[in-house]
Amino acid sequence: MINSSKTKVIVVFLLYSCVVVAIAQQEAGPQGKTETKVSESHKGGKYIRITETFTDKVLTARREEVSMRDDGRINFVFEKYFRDGQMIYASSLEKDKNRTVRSYHYKEKLVVMEGDEDGDNFFETMILFNEDEEPVEAFERKKDGTVMLFSKEKLEALKKSFSKLQGVTVDQQKR
Repeated sequence: MINSSKTKVIVVFLLYSCVVVAIAQQEAGPQGKTETKVSESHKGGKYIRITETFTDKVLTARREEVSMRDDGRINFVFEKYFRDGQMIYASSLEKDKNRTVRSYHYKEKLVVMEGDEDGDNFFETMILFNEDEEPVEAFERKKDGTVMLFSKEKLEALKKSFSKLQGVTVDQQKR
């Protein structure tokens, strides 16, 4: 039988080795060659800087910073992340109002959207979408951890606002 202190030393050494390997793999970053491209434009009174990251020549991230008055202040920041060429995450930050909306996508379809209306980095609103990318449920989250379902009236108003964005009325969707 092996001495218990020797066993402990061996186990600690093996655990330490696993941690070192995991950290080394994490620091190595994503597999493949990563390249970043930055472009800037000034037109129509706007300034736009686009930063794109490619891994093995496939787009993995895109960040767009926009100054609406080309005055050196960035007013909007849009970010998108991609896996295998498909967008899986998008975020838009309206800096003047400190408002952020994030969306999560699966198979190029919008699944969940969440919003931080007051800029405190706590996302108070969460919206679920169906396969046609129409809102079907919405929730309000409180800082104490409680979640409340939108009332039917508030959900209908939300649906109407989305249908106006898409150019289709709620009545037309029901047909």
